[in-house]
Formats: sequence, structure tokens, C-alpha cells
Amino acid sequence: MSATKWLAAAMIGACFIMTGCKGSMELNELHIVHTVAMDKGKNGNIRLTAEIAKLTTGGQQPRGMQEKTFFLTSEGRSLFEAARLMRAKSDRTLLWGHTSAIIFSADLARQGIDKQFEDMRRLRQFRNSTLIYAIEGKADEVLKVSMPNVTISSQALRGLSEGGEATALTHPTTLLDVYQGLINRYKDINIPAIEIAKDQVDKKLKLLQTKGLFAFRGARLVGFMHAPETKGYLRASGLLTGSSEAIACGPKQALVFENINSRSAIQAKANAQLKPEITINVYADLNLTGVQCADMKVDTEAIVGWEKELNQNIANEINRFIQFSKKNKVDLLGVGEMIHRKQPKFWIKMKGDWENIYPQAKFVIEVHTRIDHTNFTMG
Repeated sequence: MSATKWLAAAMIGACFIMTGCKGSMELNELHIVHTVAMDKGKNGNIRLTAEIAKLTTGGQQPRGMQEKTFFLTSEGRSLFEAARLMRAKSDRTLLWGHTSAIIFSADLARQGIDKQFEDMRRLRQFRNSTLIYAIEGKADEVLKVSMPNVTISSQALRGLSEGGEATALTHPTTLLDVYQGLINRYKDINIPAIEIAKDQVDKKLKLLQTKGLFAFRGARLVGFMHAPETKGYLRASGLLTGSSEAIACGPKQALVFENINSRSAIQAKANAQLKPEITINVYADLNLTGVQCADMKVDTEAIVGWEKELNQNIANEINRFIQFSKKNKVDLLGVGEMIHRKQPKFWIKMKGDWENIYPQAKFVIEVHTRIDHTNFTMG
């Protein structure tokens, strides 16, 4: 079976499973939604925009998904209503279960995203693995940006998410992650931030890029973590999968290290005065991959010195994240849940005022780096 025929068969199968469609549903009776943008509408409504892949059929044989997409937009008092009204603008049944990415405008997220996620649960078609993003400005503008070699926005967004994770610029967040965070309240949630930027070579060309994480207190967006705070958060929470570190070795010159492994251990408790005390131990393995300084001597003594400097640099990044979290009163590490499990009687007294107690927490950061390979001849 060819790739296009296999894709067509998979989509039809998804229709039967997720929408309960009956009879002989054909490709020319379906619109496959791939990316969804949510913005503030008029009079407190929500504005919903869906990116849809064009499907065509040739004779009796399905040809599958084509390279072009189009958009449908509607407004409603809720996401559920907007989705229903969008169907009135379409000559085909909308299949939401193939959606790979959902983008919220920051303005909408500041009002709270709990209602939108409740509506998505009512639709019961969105996959748990759907990626969630937020952007300053209008979310539907993302769908208008052309990406190199990519015809559907969700494909570009998934690639950016993977690239951002590898460089510690962001961390992927799925529909299931947000569901669990809003329902269980073990810790506050964060959502990757994207922005529309001009290409450095062709100023007329617009590109998408990742740039950090939006932090939420409960269901409301309250702050934005730039690259240093994001990296500190990923280090502290044990989510860092890739990055680089640099330390100066001369004027405008640096030693560059590749992060090959990072893990963390967090211990949290409340003292007798109900003040949280948290210790974060971070363990990082790195390789020396670049030396810009001439005549740099690489020996055991030098490596020990680099490790001490790296320890301090990483601790500074984590402290920047902690200061951000205290300022915005967001418990992204789940400190409250740790105290709840370890000291349930204390937590009963603390949980009602946790938003104000958390900023008073005392953090102790201990970083242990190890340079495993220098890739240079030892002196």
C-alpha cells in the first residue's frame, strides 16, 4: 500500500474511532484539522481558527493529503460553541482528533485557560499528545507564517519544540500535561512560548521561533521565563536534555562545554514556623567542545577550576529561576506537594495561604559538575 493510501486509510479509521461516524464516510466528506489557534473575540467571546489540510480524491481511489492548507474561523461564548458554529461554515465534517498543536494568545491565557480545556474534554476528540503553545499577540498570526520545507504549521511547531528542548530554550508541553496540572494541582504549569521573528538574512521573511516558557498560577498566565530562567528551571526540575555552557577564558573568548547528562534531586520540608526549606542538588556531566583562547593549557588543575566555575554559573541560573518563581508566586517544582506528602499535618495549615508562603521559602542550591572528556590533549 502506498504512503498516501495508508494515510487516507488511517484518517478514515480515526474518524470511526473518535467521531463515531457511521456508514460510508469518504475523504471528500471530511476536513482534517491540524492546528488550532485561540484568541480573544468580541464582547468576551473566544475566537477559534482552524488550519485544515486540503484533501482530494481521484476517481474511486483516495489521493490523500495535499500540500496546501486553508483556514476556518468562528467566534462563540465558549470553545465548544465556536467549534460547533465553525461546522456551519464548512461543507464537510470537521475531524478535530488529528490536531497536533494548539496555540493560545497570551491575552486569552491571562484570563484563564481552564474553561477552554474543559471544553476540549467535552469535544473528546483531541489527543493527549497534542502540543500546547502560547504567544504574545494574536495566535492566528502563527498560522500565516511560512516555514521552510513545511506546509502545515503543526509540523513546524513540533520541530521547534524538539529543537528548543535540545537547546534548553523551551520544554514541550502536551494536552495531558496541562490536564494533569489543572486537575491534580501538584505543581503550577508552564507552556512553551513562541514568537514571530524576521529572518536575519531576508528581512521580509517571517519565521517562527521558540523563546522560553510562560508560567501559570493555577489556570492564569502570570509571567514569562526568558532563556536563563528557563534553563535554570529545566536544571532544577531534572528536565534538561541538552544545552551548552560557556566560561570566559579571555577578552571575548570562551571555553564551550556540551551538556551530556543532567539530573537533580529535590528535598523539601517545612520548619516549625511553617516556612518551606528546599535543597536542590544538581549533577551535570559535560564535555569540553571548544577552546577559543590560544595556548590554553588543558590539565587536571585547569579542569578542577573549570568545574568550580561551571558550578557557580549553573547555580546562578537556578537562582534566577527561583527569584522569578517567588516574584510571580508560582510553584513550578511542586514544592507544596512534596511537603504535603512528607508533612501532611503541616500542609493542612499551609495550603490555604500557599501563594504567600511559597515566596518566603529558603532554597539551598548545590551543583556538582564533572568534565568527562576534554577532546583535547592533556598538558
